[in-house]
Amino acid sequence: MDVMRGFDPEVIERRIRAYEAFGIHRTGWPGDDRTSAWLRDELKAAGVTAEVERFSFPRVEYRNARISWPGGQADGVPMYDGGFTDYGGITSDLCDDTDTDPFGKIMIATSALQGDKRWTAPDARALYDKLKDEGVLGVVVPSGDTEGRVVLRNAEHIGTPFGIPVLQIGERDARALVAAIVLSVEGTIEVDGERLKSVASNTVATVPGTDPEAKPLVVMTPKSGWFTCAAERGGGIAIWLGIADALAAVPQRRTVHFVASAGHELHHLGLQDYLGRRRALPQEAAAWLHLGASIGAKYPQPRMGASDETLHGIATASLEASGVGAFDPMPAGESGNGEARNLKAAGARFVTFLGGHRYFHSPQDTFDVACDAESVSRWGHAAWGVIEGMIALED
Repeated sequence: MDVMRGFDPEVIERRIRAYEAFGIHRTGWPGDDRTSAWLRDELKAAGVTAEVERFSFPRVEYRNARISWPGGQADGVPMYDGGFTDYGGITSDLCDDTDTDPFGKIMIATSALQGDKRWTAPDARALYDKLKDEGVLGVVVPSGDTEGRVVLRNAEHIGTPFGIPVLQIGERDARALVAAIVLSVEGTIEVDGERLKSVASNTVATVPGTDPEAKPLVVMTPKSGWFTCAAERGGGIAIWLGIADALAAVPQRRTVHFVASAGHELHHLGLQDYLGRRRALPQEAAAWLHLGASIGAKYPQPRMGASDETLHGIATASLEASGVGAFDPMPAGESGNGEARNLKAAGARFVTFLGGHRYFHSPQDTFDVACDAESVSRWGHAAWGVIEGMIALED
């Protein structure tokens, strides 16, 4: 029996394509719910007891999200932690972000087209609060992948949203809008939506170890995101399943818990719920492996982090031995912006694989455009090496 079969490229491709086929993976959407059930069934097929845990979250529903002006219109996606307009929107003068008197206007963040990251930063709330205080009625933020398709910002303030409506549109849709600003025309921003209490789900499982006294490990990966997320989430999900397959076939001395969490794009709400139910686990576990964004993607920007020098050394050695290629090792103790930051805040020991790629947070993040199963396989073997190193840690 090949216990490493879950890391074979053909198995990885099959699993990522299955995940992609569920459609858009926004938290609580049908594609996300189907993913939870599919992961549970994949684990059960490998002999792993798994279940779906549900949690409440603020679900954003919107009917219209667009900016229109004389002779043009662009549809977009609202920032989920921003505000809403009434039906029909707000009509006022358009201005760019250099305007010294933006009171009562709709601002177009033209500096975003020149690479200004303030508009899409995780902590952008302070900027939008300032603009609201200055009387700006709404903001349009252009962004784009290499083909100019919209790239979305995660809603880091979903629990305490800022009041100003912010519409995200693709760079290619912004060209005519930017030209219209020069003509001093009026425009209408409409973000007709609301937040509703809804329910999403995590998939959780446990593979018992042979030594009940040994501290457990935890392997986690997010499963939700803005679009089909084949490269952003697919590599982590495939490796997560591959590790579970291997442990189910040959249990190790440590018990290993697994969680695939929703809410990634909404301030990690799924992981927050998982930790809230298991408040002692961050310290009780010997270590956590976070399988984050864009693992094994085409056109990657891979990073690795760890909570301490010991785990950093284990991860570095495993990545180099597995031939994953170049990666950016963050200094020991740094977590990056993925779910490992929650683990760090909770005092857990961790290794995190994460990064971006050319089509990160873009609707073009599909298997055929952005995935590399051979690369995911190499990262999968590296992840297994990390698990082996964690199993060997002293309790």
